[in-house]
Amino acid sequence: MNKIIDFLQSLSENENIPENSIDKGNLSNSFNDIKDEIASIKVKENKILQLKSRPKAEKGQVWLCKQQYFDALGNQIIGNFPYLVFVVSGVNKFANENFIRIQPITPFTEFSANDEILIKDDSIVGFDFIIETWNEQPILTELLAEFVGNLDIGALNIDKTKVNLTEVQKEFRKSEIRNTAYLSQSIKSLIEFEELREEKTVFLNIGNSIHFPKSVDKETKTISLINDSKQDYSLAAKKGKLKDRPTSLFEKKIDGVEIKIKVVKDNEKYILAIKQPKIVELKDINGKVIKQNTPNLYDELTGGLYFIGINGIKQEIRIRLK
Repeated sequence: MNKIIDFLQSLSENENIPENSIDKGNLSNSFNDIKDEIASIKVKENKILQLKSRPKAEKGQVWLCKQQYFDALGNQIIGNFPYLVFVVSGVNKFANENFIRIQPITPFTEFSANDEILIKDDSIVGFDFIIETWNEQPILTELLAEFVGNLDIGALNIDKTKVNLTEVQKEFRKSEIRNTAYLSQSIKSLIEFEELREEKTVFLNIGNSIHFPKSVDKETKTISLINDSKQDYSLAAKKGKLKDRPTSLFEKKIDGVEIKIKVVKDNEKYILAIKQPKIVELKDINGKVIKQNTPNLYDELTGGLYFIGINGIKQEIRIRLK
């Protein structure tokens, strides 16, 4: 049993690392044993998930969550492994985003206590499991990756005042709280983003570090796109008079390359211009390449997270428009 605790703690000490980046050389044989156990669980999950369709999120469902995603601030969040969760609320709204409340599921029934739900039925997800009622948290519905099934547990009276946990159970719960924190980060980042956007509607995220505009002005006529005077692009000619349009300017040196990014908010849409003599590519949150009619200029963009790739710069530049 202790090897499970050791394994989970070894994971929770490493935040936002890819699932397969664990150095096996530093793990004891017992760690590898439990890793194999988790791997076998995933095989069972995959067999189940191949047979399921994706319904709308509702109370009483079991879902497999994404292991990695981009949060509201553009940070790449990576869990140590994808978690199964039990949905305990209907869909609610916050900042125009859908969220639910969930309770994580664990296969380690050895640590069950009387303030949680023990399901001894391997027909639901392929193995017996615990619903961690003490680890309830809100998450965005976009983190739900695969629908597993419905679970009718009826009305339960759980007396949380009479819980006597062993030291091993306490350590297990600490590890689980740390390992599942990547899920609730989806809501925490959205709250922080809503607080930020009262003053800043546009920002860059480079290497999970937020960068705000160097300057903001209220008047824009021309944006120089590349280091060639013939390639200056008159926004006034294309979009009409752009006075009194909120404008954000970023000037950064990344990997030794100087870039300038200018964003103009035109009513409910955005115009993005990148002054850079190298090849530029812009993708949306789904990885689709955005077409450009003029080199290094994108207009008619809606709010959301975009990814800027510039030849010569290794780091991914993420820009959030809202």
